[in-house]
Amino acid sequence: MKPIAFAFLLCAFASIAQDLAAQEQRCMIPAVNQAIGDIIENWKNGYNAGNPGQVAALYAPDATYLTQHFVTGVVHGRSAIKAYVKKGTDAHYKIDAISLLTSDCSGKFAYAVTRYESTNADRKAIGVNLVVLEKINGKWLIVAHESAVPDPATAIQSLEVPTASAR
Repeated sequence: MKPIAFAFLLCAFASIAQDLAAQEQRCMIPAVNQAIGDIIENWKNGYNAGNPGQVAALYAPDATYLTQHFVTGVVHGRSAIKAYVKKGTDAHYKIDAISLLTSDCSGKFAYAVTRYESTNADRKAIGVNLVVLEKINGKWLIVAHESAVPDPATAIQSLEVPTASAR
């Protein structure tokens, strides 16, 4: 990954750490905001149509996809991402919904945090994504994508700060 894209990814993670009120933030550049929405919609539509090529075309050639659903946790490069997505489409997994939680952008980079609901082998699942986009040769492409699926059985259930008397 390019150093500037990595730096942007770190900034995106820092921004995500802000409270829920900040998660209402949206990219303020209309054309970039539209590109973010189009990529989200095209990703869902391509996946649900069983078309891993359509999904992979949304990624830069040297993009990185971080996922707990692959043994190494890292899928690198458009062709590998296509092969990874094909495993899900071949299994007839479906994305039921994707909602944008927050986004931000500049003229060159953008990021989006989304929540998705899916049906995988008749099991409902939820997950979250961090997607970093870069404008390359006039086209917005995904350069980094991290997906996480919380495990309700082991996940922290609350982030309430204990009161002084409970410490």
